[in-house]
Amino acid sequence: MLPYYLLTGASLAGGALPLQRPKYRRGYLLTMGLACWLLASFRYVTGFDYRFYESAFQSISASGLAGASWSEPGYLLLNRAVSQLGGDYRIFLFVFHFLLTALVFVWIGRYSPSPWMSVFLFLTLQYFALSMNFLRQSLAAAIVIWIYPFLKEHRFLPTCGIVLLAACFHRTALIMLPLCVLLTLPPTKRHYGLAAFATGAAYLLMDPLINIIVAIAPKYQHYLTEKYWQGNSFLYVLMPMGCLLFAIPLLRQATEEPDGSPVLVNSVFYSLLIQLFITRHFILERLSIYVAMFSLLALPAAVFAPCKRISQKTRTGILILGALAYFLFAVSQGFHGVYPYHGIWERALAP
Repeated sequence: MLPYYLLTGASLAGGALPLQRPKYRRGYLLTMGLACWLLASFRYVTGFDYRFYESAFQSISASGLAGASWSEPGYLLLNRAVSQLGGDYRIFLFVFHFLLTALVFVWIGRYSPSPWMSVFLFLTLQYFALSMNFLRQSLAAAIVIWIYPFLKEHRFLPTCGIVLLAACFHRTALIMLPLCVLLTLPPTKRHYGLAAFATGAAYLLMDPLINIIVAIAPKYQHYLTEKYWQGNSFLYVLMPMGCLLFAIPLLRQATEEPDGSPVLVNSVFYSLLIQLFITRHFILERLSIYVAMFSLLALPAAVFAPCKRISQKTRTGILILGALAYFLFAVSQGFHGVYPYHGIWERALAP
């Protein structure tokens, strides 16, 4: 666990640096990005899907693109490119985590109102852990977050292009096509009320809807008998619910400033709605990953949003304590199979 604690502590140390200065900002992000990249790349059997992706890489290396059990071309080509250049699975992890880390940290550096908060949330809200387990989906999410500047400007053509690129790594990214429209709508009572009503109806009618989907696409039938189809405790909804409550100043700002962008506060709202389905079927929570990653910008923005009742300093403290509490909860539950951390050196030292 020590590597995670050191990394989280280092991210908090950024709060003492003058990150408004470009030199310090770049230095902090470069240092933290390098640490995340190396820690993720040097892991060994850390993450539930570690062996699965290792065997997939070996199959692609031996049999070409026909050796994989899925159809997303982007991830297939990435595996094939590394193997064709003579790399093994370890080299693949270095390449993969470099791409993902660069996408996320450059995005944070360009758009976050507080880079250290965003990096801290990347670690504590389990997006870093996610990147060491759900490889395809985490890279797809790291691509999707780059729609943010285009959504703010209502430029849907490049937005759709980025989503389609992300779908080349995990097809579930296509859920962002309708969400892209919803994220740009003003956060009115009518908007949120209709969205909540639609979510409630889908929640109640989930099983009949799933049966229709499975009848159309029988290859997903096996999910209905797996452990991930079971529902989880409502305890898992507390985090997205807390994020929405924390973002209330951002919501108020979006309603009072109609010329501003509602994308961030809407992302927190829709993240909660989608994550509610974890109490019905655990696997459906994965659909929230794409919109939930915008919390890396939304929660720091909520800290700086105007609020007369709670000071900015107090909100910063609440955010830190809440994120740390969720991190410790994730550790206790063994999220993504990445706790505790195992490095490649453990294999070398094994008898």
